[in-house]
Amino acid sequence: MVKNNNNLKNNDSIFFSLLVSKFIALLMKDGKKIKAEKILKNVLIKISLKGYSPTRTLILALNNVKPLVEIRNVRLKGKSFTVPFPLKFSRQINASFKLFLQTVKGNKKIENILVEELINSSFGRSQAVKKTLILHKLASQNRLFTNYRWF
Repeated sequence: MVKNNNNLKNNDSIFFSLLVSKFIALLMKDGKKIKAEKILKNVLIKISLKGYSPTRTLILALNNVKPLVEIRNVRLKGKSFTVPFPLKFSRQINASFKLFLQTVKGNKKIENILVEELINSSFGRSQAVKKTLILHKLASQNRLFTNYRWF
């Protein structure tokens, strides 16, 4: 029985379109979706002009940046503990996009900075990757308090 490779390509394109739509939703300000789409389109074009594949770059950058845990403060008997909580996949993707947008926040040249951030993140050497590593380090330091989770 021969498997059809077109199905695999369709699944990849569906996943990528979901990532793009999520990124546009987070990039959008004041309901200006067309402007956010133009920014993301220009970012992907600039990535391809630098000689990188936009889809592979975006997916690699997301995999390098996505946090596996988050830190929450839990109050128990008057004391506050920082407790690491595991994240679902959808929350990991959302958190990674937010880390990208935090690094470019407040700059006029958002496209150029986002291009550099995505390319550097795909190689594992950007500000967003450093923030994720700091978060994982903090979670491993506070792993003693994981018994305070309520699930």
